[in-house]
Amino acid sequence: MANATATDAYCVPGATNFNKAYSRLHGYIAIVICIIGSATNSINIAVLSRREMISSTNSILTGLAVADLLVMLEYIPYALHMNIKIGPQVNKNTYTWAVFVYFHSIFSQTFHTISIWLAVTLAVWRFVAIAYPQRNRTWCSKKNTTLAIVSAYIICPFLCLPIYFAMNIVPSEVTPHNNSEFAEDLSLPQNRTVYVLEMSKNKELVTAIMWIYSVILKLVPSIALSVLSTCLISKLTSTERRRQKLLKRSTIGSNEAEKQSLADESSARRSSRTDRTTRMLLAVLGLFLSTEVPQGLLGLASALAPDFFKSCYSMFGDLMDVLALFTSSVNFVLYCSMSRQFRCTFARLARRMLYATEEPAKFGTKLEPTTQFEGSPVRYSDRSPPSPGWWRVLYRFNRFIPPSNTIQ
Repeated sequence: MANATATDAYCVPGATNFNKAYSRLHGYIAIVICIIGSATNSINIAVLSRREMISSTNSILTGLAVADLLVMLEYIPYALHMNIKIGPQVNKNTYTWAVFVYFHSIFSQTFHTISIWLAVTLAVWRFVAIAYPQRNRTWCSKKNTTLAIVSAYIICPFLCLPIYFAMNIVPSEVTPHNNSEFAEDLSLPQNRTVYVLEMSKNKELVTAIMWIYSVILKLVPSIALSVLSTCLISKLTSTERRRQKLLKRSTIGSNEAEKQSLADESSARRSSRTDRTTRMLLAVLGLFLSTEVPQGLLGLASALAPDFFKSCYSMFGDLMDVLALFTSSVNFVLYCSMSRQFRCTFARLARRMLYATEEPAKFGTKLEPTTQFEGSPVRYSDRSPPSPGWWRVLYRFNRFIPPSNTIQ
């Protein structure tokens, strides 16, 4: 009770109670989102990689979907391990599970960082397409797009490199005196060795890593997305004003005036398609900002005040995880609602897959002879015609065992 009171005094009132209540639901919510998100991101990859959908923008969106898919697939066993009991009394602090949690903290942060910087690349490519259309084919060529995607997948692991050296797996002896309610297991002996993740004892190193996490991995891409999104919105507004002027200038009269009116109308339609694509991408960028900015600010507060992490940041870690997973899973809905080409390609792909499953049944139908009268030969017919944030991981893992030298 005293610990909860101290936490609430240092953080938002009721943070501890909220964390306890939500942690019971987090595993189930996260698994449902990850399963749905894995399916939708797989569909995104299948549709966006179709020959008729190939473009610089869609290539970046495909790379984004791959990173999100990997994060969600890896998060499922993590949620099962940390939040849901599978079978009777599983010891969650074995060396194997400690290695897995260590791997999870690195893997998820790395590929989430890749997603963030691909979103920044997407915003840059879209800004070039609107602000400099005559240079778009040169600057945002297929070669440059591939180079940007590959660079994100290569450079981002190096940006996350400090996380590799920030934690250690160490053994810890559990006795009846330091065994917490989270680690209590009646089927296991009270005196046993467990393995926990510990932060480096070098406080300067830990503080530096917190600065890297909050600034380079969170706030810098968030600021870049904010600036680019503002520029895109400004360009959309100016384009709309120019379109309205063109429509007002078009008059019905001579043949030349009619031709000019038709040309203006065609240009307006092309501009409208470009605007719809830009609005869709702005929605994607907005979702990224809604989750990355809060994490960046909380991480910055943790860098400035180390006690803030265990007193406040960790209380909302699960919630921020779910928000990030949700953001990565709803892109399919945005694409379907805002892109007619995506909807049509997805519909064609779905019909093709449906027909492919029906073909074996059609050809496997037994053929029956049909007798023709008046000396006609017997012919065979088919009687069945075809039918048409890494830090939270460390805290949540270590809360099972509360030794004095671990973050809780």
